Amino acid sequence: MPEETKQKRSRVERNWSTKKHRLLKPNIILASLSIVVMILVVSGVVARVAFGVDGVSQTTRQQVVKKAAKTALEFGLTGDSSTNNKQSVVNLTTKKWQAEIASSIQKALQSDQKVADSVTFSGTKYQKSSVMAALSQRYLETLQRDRAFKITTVKFDKYHNAKVTYQVKPIDLPAGQALVQKYVDEQIKKNESAASKLTQEELRLVEYAMVANNWDRVLNDKLPTSSDKIATIELLYRTKNFKPEYQITKDTLNNILNSGLAE
Repeated sequence: MPEETKQKRSRVERNWSTKKHRLLKPNIILASLSIVVMILVVSGVVARVAFGVDGVSQTTRQQVVKKAAKTALEFGLTGDSSTNNKQSVVNLTTKKWQAEIASSIQKALQSDQKVADSVTFSGTKYQKSSVMAALSQRYLETLQRDRAFKITTVKFDKYHNAKVTYQVKPIDLPAGQALVQKYVDEQIKKNESAASKLTQEELRLVEYAMVANNWDRVLNDKLPTSSDKIATIELLYRTKNFKPEYQITKDTLNNILNSGLAE
């Protein structure tokens, strides 16, 4: 039988066939490298999520969390902090936090007992709104005094979130108010005839006004305190721009505030 005629290939086909054989080995190498890179990336993500591996040393985290805890405690106890990491830790402005504290004080005062909307006593007219604002401001200014506290222990979980235990010397607001109230009662007795003509709600408004007006005069920066209190807060870990940070929640901020007040 005659030999089969070989099929001719175009120059393009011949060149492509040659190049394909030349590129085969580099392509295999590139594919292998891609697989290795993918494995490393996936392993890094798994390690970061499952085991909290992020390239930050434990020594660095300890330094960062202690600084963040100090900021959180200052801000929570006094309503402000002079540290430069304030916004990253509490995520709340000083103005907003102090406004919330003042609002909480006013709500507590008004939910306790009924107060008249206005009253005139000894030639002075008192309005409920202005009296409550003045009294809550006195409380707020008292809370803004520096509080003695110290961090005792720091513990981390596997995700590097931290539980910080601290000791604080609480301010005894009820004891302070009792001292001022005693002074106010003595002043009201001097005009007992006018006081006897007031309703309970009106008399209470007068008392609140006089407490606010005489708060600083009576206490004179000598604020009553109670025995030391031990409390624990949680700081949540994250990295931002490859730098470690710790934050607290709004609930934690409220817990810090309450820990600085006597029961």
